[in-house]
Amino acid sequence: MSQSASEFKLENSFRRRLYFFTGLIVFTLTSYILQLFNLQIVQGSENSLKAERFVRRSESIPADRGQIFDRNFLTPETSQPLVSNSASLDVILNTSLFKNDPKRIKEFIFRFCESLSIPIAYYEKDLQENRLIKKIRTREPFVLLEGISREQQERILVLDNINRYVYLVSSPARVYHMGPALAHVSGYVGKPTTNDIQEKEIKSYQLVGKGGIESLYDTILRGQDGFRIQKRNTEGNIEEERVIEHSVPGNNLILTIDRDMQIAAYKALKGVRGTVLALRPTTGEVLAMASNPSYDPNILSGKNKQDRSNHFARVTNNGAFLNLAIQSKFPPASTYKVLVALAAMESEHKINFDPKQTFSCPSNFTLKSTFKGVPDQVFYNWDKKNHGELNLAQAIEKSNSVYFYQLGYKLGAEPILAYSRLFGLDKKTGIDLPGEVTGFIPSSEWKKRTYGNKWFDGDTVNLSIGQGFLSVTPLEMALFYMAIINNGKIYKPFVISEIRSPLDNSIVQKTEPTILRDIPLKRSTVEAVKEGLYLVGYSGTASGVLNSPNLPEIAGKTGTAQTRRRGASSSNHAWFIGYAPFNAPPEKQILVAAFVEYGVGGAASAAPAAREIFKAAFPPGSYPRQDRTRVRPMEEEAPVEGEAF
Repeated sequence: MSQSASEFKLENSFRRRLYFFTGLIVFTLTSYILQLFNLQIVQGSENSLKAERFVRRSESIPADRGQIFDRNFLTPETSQPLVSNSASLDVILNTSLFKNDPKRIKEFIFRFCESLSIPIAYYEKDLQENRLIKKIRTREPFVLLEGISREQQERILVLDNINRYVYLVSSPARVYHMGPALAHVSGYVGKPTTNDIQEKEIKSYQLVGKGGIESLYDTILRGQDGFRIQKRNTEGNIEEERVIEHSVPGNNLILTIDRDMQIAAYKALKGVRGTVLALRPTTGEVLAMASNPSYDPNILSGKNKQDRSNHFARVTNNGAFLNLAIQSKFPPASTYKVLVALAAMESEHKINFDPKQTFSCPSNFTLKSTFKGVPDQVFYNWDKKNHGELNLAQAIEKSNSVYFYQLGYKLGAEPILAYSRLFGLDKKTGIDLPGEVTGFIPSSEWKKRTYGNKWFDGDTVNLSIGQGFLSVTPLEMALFYMAIINNGKIYKPFVISEIRSPLDNSIVQKTEPTILRDIPLKRSTVEAVKEGLYLVGYSGTASGVLNSPNLPEIAGKTGTAQTRRRGASSSNHAWFIGYAPFNAPPEKQILVAAFVEYGVGGAASAAPAAREIFKAAFPPGSYPRQDRTRVRPMEEEAPVEGEAF
């Protein structure tokens, strides 16, 4: 039977629809099968883990922070760390057992405090309605106690009305083996602030570095957290636990610090406010850096909330967070006279200065007034004595102020200020510690802008002995003396020697010495300055403290900075910057800078502090002295020969 045209069209239309829907069904089934294969076979383990996380509790495993070692490090197993980790137990409240009801949780905490004799005020902030609801909503662990003692642990375990609602979790604790002695270098750790969590991608349970290298190298020390999945019964007890990803400890840091020298530096500052630092002049390695008053990083990083709060308040009130080596600046006093001498010799075309040239010291220097009716200014020597004719080496030896009044006045302020800037006394050194400040070098333009009058000759005379508007940090001044040792080269100071992997002890990163400045200096200039510095420790202002057969020969310069509280010597700041052994190659020498606030005089307090570092660095017999007949023995409490301005 023949098919009509309309029937043929209907049949073709039906077939097309049938083919389309059949293809669609086949395509859908194929896609479904492929996706099923992908989910169950290709991504099966990953999806299984996600499902398990959903139905069971996922818990992070905090990574141990990297350890910190001193310069004598060999391996983590054989070396004593400066900073390490220990395990402690925290008490966590299982809020799910209270059906996340804030009222019931509060009632339990009151009962918990009563049973363990804990003041309810301890949880005052955590029990605020908005905080408690936020903790419940975000499923943030409710930590009842951190770092519990064995006695507390035993009491919790025997109290049925408590132990079934809480569980104990091991948490890392930071241990600072040198305590306050290294605090300004190491820093400490604590809980992250809201800004830390938002800006640094830190979890609320993690520890974050605060101050020192803990802060600056926080991400390197932090490591990578792992996680585990736990299945708990209705009573909160763990029925099953599986570690999915193990934590990876943070990298270890190897410091340039020498443990013995660091301890000596801290002990040398006992009872005074000041700083002592030691450097390797040919590399920039910081061998010691102590500042006092200090703080105890073990308390600030500890688990006791009240102890942390009390200690933080005391430290803040005492200004003990301040690292005086890099975060304070003072007039450099007589330690600056060396720069004036150097500027004069390097600018000899201006004044035709010869270091053998002598100036007379009649005990004072009179600056003639150029203004009618204004009297002349009289500037006195620090001891107000007549020292007669002196050359440069003798003037440095005796720290004769009158000599430098005349030299500075003759030279003028501009060359002195220019060399101060050239040596970087107004620039950051770039040391790998946070919070460094810069010194201040004045100028005639600055004075006019600030005080409304010009730079006077009296300002230049004051500048010539390191007083007046000038201020420097102890580290900046130490680097200037480094340039003298190295004939103009200044190396960038650094504290981190190496970063090492905790897995195989391999070196991840190594700090190489970097030249910060290379200032061309005439050899005759350097030798003339060194001669004067040697005489300071041999027969000059610091000889009563530093000239001893049990010490190597020490060259340096004392300084006593007058403060606004002029009058009593107890209002003066004390400086000493020096290096030893004097007769050794530069690569075997160490450079020490000591500064003591209200330390009476450089030889009275700063030089004795520096002496302790030299004693730690060079035990008796470790470096022979040259045979010099004028060397005399020194008792432990030798009398001070003088105070140098």
